Amino acid sequence: MKTNLLGKVTVFVIALIVCISFTAFGATEVSVYVDNDKVEFDVSPIIENGRMLVPLRGVFEKLGAVVDWNKNISEVVVKDSNNEIEMILGNDKVIVNGEVRTIDVPTRMINSRTFAPLRFVSENLGHTVKWDQNTNSVYITKNDTVNTSKNMVMTVGSKENLKALLEYNSKLYSYVWLGRGIAVDAVNDGAMGSASAAEAPESSKSADNSDTNNQVEGVQEGDIIKNDGKYIYINTDKGVKIIDSDPINPKVAATVQVPENTNVSEIFVAGGRLVVIGQNNYFQVMDKATTIMTPRYYEDRTDVLIYNIENIEKPVLEKEYLFDGNYLSGRAIDDKLYLISTRYLNYRYDDIQEPDVPLPYYTDVLTNSKHEFGYDEIRYFPGYIDSRYMYTVGIDLGDKSSTPDVDVYLGGSDTIYVSKDNMYAAIADYSYDSTASKAELYSPAYSTGTVVYKFKLNNGNVDVVSQGSVPGTIINQFSMDEHEGKFRIATTSGEAWQDTSRNNLYILDSNLKTIGKLEDLAAGERIYSTRFAGDRVYMVTYRQVDPLFVIDTSNPEKPTVKGMLKIPGYSTYLHMIDENHILGFGYDTQENSSGGTVNGGMKLSMFDVTDPGKPKETHTETIGKAGTYSEVLYNHKALMFSTGGGLMAFPVSVSGDNYKTEFSGAYVYNVDNESFSLRNRISHETEEVGTHGYQVKRVILINGNLYSFSDNKMQVHSIEDNKKTSELAIK
Repeated sequence: MKTNLLGKVTVFVIALIVCISFTAFGATEVSVYVDNDKVEFDVSPIIENGRMLVPLRGVFEKLGAVVDWNKNISEVVVKDSNNEIEMILGNDKVIVNGEVRTIDVPTRMINSRTFAPLRFVSENLGHTVKWDQNTNSVYITKNDTVNTSKNMVMTVGSKENLKALLEYNSKLYSYVWLGRGIAVDAVNDGAMGSASAAEAPESSKSADNSDTNNQVEGVQEGDIIKNDGKYIYINTDKGVKIIDSDPINPKVAATVQVPENTNVSEIFVAGGRLVVIGQNNYFQVMDKATTIMTPRYYEDRTDVLIYNIENIEKPVLEKEYLFDGNYLSGRAIDDKLYLISTRYLNYRYDDIQEPDVPLPYYTDVLTNSKHEFGYDEIRYFPGYIDSRYMYTVGIDLGDKSSTPDVDVYLGGSDTIYVSKDNMYAAIADYSYDSTASKAELYSPAYSTGTVVYKFKLNNGNVDVVSQGSVPGTIINQFSMDEHEGKFRIATTSGEAWQDTSRNNLYILDSNLKTIGKLEDLAAGERIYSTRFAGDRVYMVTYRQVDPLFVIDTSNPEKPTVKGMLKIPGYSTYLHMIDENHILGFGYDTQENSSGGTVNGGMKLSMFDVTDPGKPKETHTETIGKAGTYSEVLYNHKALMFSTGGGLMAFPVSVSGDNYKTEFSGAYVYNVDNESFSLRNRISHETEEVGTHGYQVKRVILINGNLYSFSDNKMQVHSIEDNKKTSELAIK
């Protein structure tokens, strides 16, 4: 009896499978025409849930698209000159020009062949699709249209869309960084931290006072030390100390206590306020008995504390905000503060566990109120492969009752440039490149570019304006510049070690559309520093010699190289002395036994560019030998430069033979537009105290006196006779 019943069930199941298969893949032959030209298939299309699926290639290639299959992440890429569609196998969420969309019949694999939905792909490539039921035929009319929504800022809208975006980004990111996906371009090594400046920097507050060596005049950058001509504000391990700068009797006027778990990153002084920005990481102890997952120990948070310093001896905390993520960078313009923080989501997609995606938020600490952003408030930049939230923040320092202007974007930035009117966020972008050679079959290649988002700074508000992109990657913020309404950016594409690198300059209009370019400079080298000054651009590239390019951008549509100078060594930072003289900081180089080059001592060079067609190196000096190091080589804020005082100073550690340290402190120079000469050497180290905590980090100039700072103390030296006048313990 049981055997008979089992036989009946088996027959029924087989019949059911046959019916389902017939329904899904109906036997009716369907014809497909592109501009009345019939498409011949080696495998017949199928109908599923009223939707036609066709073999991956064939039709779409006839529509002028390139079709690729990424076996590593089970993704289909369909791309033409105007559009790009990404579809992960079996996923009902697809990415069209960076925008997440839903389809009712996903791409699928049948008998080792990939099938994709015909109407969805064709229409999203901009073509017209019509179905003729009388003849069981599909007619596709090709259109030469551009998707108007391409590259616009989108809104996430739902939890499902957010997770879909993160899944695509996470899988592609893993694929690219496994080394399979990079084609011709690569991210430049930012460890050198080469720097430049956009205009003559705001290096001195007056002839006798100096402040942070800002990139753009009138746009204040944060640093570990600030001064207003009378008081000095410096971060220490015991809080932010406010020091009366009396050169004979300096004293601590006040100590601003920050939360003990806040590590200060930068401080600002603007609008009668002291702004302290740091990392405040929330440590969370989870009950391991209730979970088998790895405990989450902390959350990264950016702590912004704003103090009223009208009474310098009793600063008052007026505002405190905790923004999700890590502090990237900030600027103060008059009494407005602008900053960006980013939070990595640590998103790992797999088929076993539903990933947890936290919503972005920020907290007003003084009112103990938390603002969480909904899915319809999260924007995103299409086409990016990092899983981050990026917060853009504007704060009115002068209005105690105001609330911050905060927007959240899915995506991120590693570098920003800020003018008085606009902020530009640069993001490394990896784009499918159908022209590049593949490492192996079904492993698509991706080329590297830089996408830039422009934000309008409007009285404490930050509003997104436009987007643009250029080939290649940048070094840091100083690769970017705004001049007469145009945006200029210098990039390196390719890899120097593979002899594929090229260096480029692009000029974009106010809508970030490229209007001029100069490409393929210094083949096989990469950019080490760039300096924008008016209509001129100075660019240093390097591999074995140091070419200094002088580029004329007076005609933004046709930038041209006016002159070039080749010298040994290279400059990682260029500082404008005046419109015709540049000071370069970098390294001397020496040839090694294998024919390559190695770094020697720190090199200072004076360049005369009065005749842009014939730049000259007029004065040079090498400090120490291999191993000599200064923070100014990667951080322009470490340079004190006073044009009115004719002085410059910077921290330096000088090495002699066999990398033995011979001096640690600061060098002080007399400097003009023709030459420079060593004036003094300042050190905080003695045999009694040793070296730990006594390395000089900053030097500032106030009223004819130099103030040098290490972790443990401050020294004051008179410019008149170079003698130390006082000392103050600050630890």
